[in-house]
Amino acid sequence: MSFHRNGASDKLSRRELHFENFEDVLGETRSLSRVGYHRVSKWSLGQICDHLSRFMDASLDGFPPAPFYAAIIRPFARMMYLGKILRNEHLPAKMPTLREFTPGEWSEDQKAIAQLEAAIARITDPSAQFLPSPLFGNLTVEEWRKVHLWHCQHHLEFLIPAAKDSSA
Repeated sequence: MSFHRNGASDKLSRRELHFENFEDVLGETRSLSRVGYHRVSKWSLGQICDHLSRFMDASLDGFPPAPFYAAIIRPFARMMYLGKILRNEHLPAKMPTLREFTPGEWSEDQKAIAQLEAAIARITDPSAQFLPSPLFGNLTVEEWRKVHLWHCQHHLEFLIPAAKDSSA
């Protein structure tokens, strides 16, 4: 088996994670930061945390204008994917990312983890008011939180811990 600390490996497989809550997400990011990780995909921990926090913030602050075809595909996306996400099922690994949510070439892990912590604090605030999803339309607060939890799980599955975390 081949492991690459700073690059994606074609010999590693995505792992399976199951997060019950956002504390699980933060615990996993801190653990990966402590012990190091191997990438199965192209993004580092910092890039993943940056991407996740941008998406969380947009669900509260507003998304960039949706492409013209979003209204056409929304009912199909809702029917085909939303239920699977809410039931915490796996979806294909390759899904397009909007330019606004694509992380920079290098995002420092600790800084991006702090960004993610702040974004999670915002979306878990009892007074949080979410905006409609460009892909799924209107979602309840609980649905939005499940989408975000699933999204974190989906991306963090592509990072394999380099060692067992004895402090976890």
